[in-house]
This record gives sequence, structure tokens and C-alpha cells, in this order.
Amino acid sequence: MSGKENLSLEEFATAPRKQRPTAVLNPVRAGNEQVADTETGSQSAAGRDQGKAEITSEASKALRQMKRARMKGASHFVNVNLDRETKRRLKLASFNMDTSMQAIMEKAIRHYLDTTGY
Repeated sequence: MSGKENLSLEEFATAPRKQRPTAVLNPVRAGNEQVADTETGSQSAAGRDQGKAEITSEASKALRQMKRARMKGASHFVNVNLDRETKRRLKLASFNMDTSMQAIMEKAIRHYLDTTGY
């Protein structure tokens, strides 16, 4: 299709419109139904709010417990600034030993803490 061709609206598929509910013919009856609906609605809304608050507090409590359980086995990160030569040596050692630089750093930190008595 070239840019100069014009398309008409009939060429596009469109969904039919939804039918709206018909209006009540008796306005007195409609007013009475509205008052009754608002009274029962406010009572049920209060019950729903209380139930929703209980569910929310239970959900937040369960979420806190899940986070605590997850944090027990979680690892914590430490950033270390290294000069170029030390970083190069660490990278070479990790390549030669076929292990990660992180594993070497963890072993070195454990060794240091064990030898100093911590």
C-alpha cells in the first residue's frame, strides 16, 4: 500500500458498542431502591473494610516472616577497592585455580579473621 492511498472507516473492523441498562420508568420506586441500597451498602462496606484489614494484617505478617526466613541464608556484599596490580594478580590466580575471584576473596577474609582470632 502506498502512502497516497486513503482508507475509509468501513475498511477497519470495530467491536460493537456495549448496551447500557435501561432507565427505571417509575422515579419514586427508583428513589426508594437507592435509599435501601445505600443503607445496606454502608453496612456491608463496614464489614468488608474490617475483613480487608484483617486479611491485610495477616498478609503483611506472613510477608515479614518470609523475609526473615530468606535473610537467614542470605549473603551480604562487601565492596573492596584494589589497585591494578592486585586486581590483575587476583584475576590471574582465579584463572589458574579455575575458581572465581569472589571465592578467593572469601577464603582470604576467612583466613585473615581466623588468624587474628575473630
